[in-house]
Amino acid sequence: MARYKVIPTKTNLLRLKRDISFAQEGYDLLEQKRKILVVELMGLMDKTADAREKVDNALAEAFAALQNAILMMGKKTVMNVAPAVNIDSDITIQMRRLMGVNLPIVDIKTKEIAPYFSLEQTSFWIDETIDRFKVLLNDLGKLAEFQISLMRIADEVQKTMRRVNALDKIALPDYRESIKYIEDTLEENERETFALLKLIKEQLEKKKG
Repeated sequence: MARYKVIPTKTNLLRLKRDISFAQEGYDLLEQKRKILVVELMGLMDKTADAREKVDNALAEAFAALQNAILMMGKKTVMNVAPAVNIDSDITIQMRRLMGVNLPIVDIKTKEIAPYFSLEQTSFWIDETIDRFKVLLNDLGKLAEFQISLMRIADEVQKTMRRVNALDKIALPDYRESIKYIEDTLEENERETFALLKLIKEQLEKKKG
């Protein structure tokens, strides 16, 4: 396709050979990037599935503890105790880069001031509920980290594959076709020039004879 847009000269031939070298190098780098991202993507899929299962279990355990606290103390008492719980959560999100992709690192720290209430008025299940929900908060942070990373890497894999395919299916074949067209044309021109020179030489020799 591109051979109709290029003038068959030695200068253009050298330029196209230089360009195809850069394009091939870009293809190799993108293909390497794609492989690295796919490996990371597969690992994140497993981590995300494990983190989701962990969140489901932590959620079930936290609400089970809350249900036990309600059964032991009554819903009204639990509701009265809840405002006394003094816990601060500090969520820090940092970034790491993988092949040009920003991936989050979620860190959650909790700071609590205990006791929140009189131990004589509460059940063991209140403390258990608090601990279970703190665990759940950390598990949710880790799940969010994996899910966002998974989406970003999946998106980058798709973009990289489109670029790889564009080079492999369009650009590189186009360069090869153009180079072959110029080489064939120059070779044909050389043959025609050689034949013409040979004919001229023969004519000159005949005149001399």
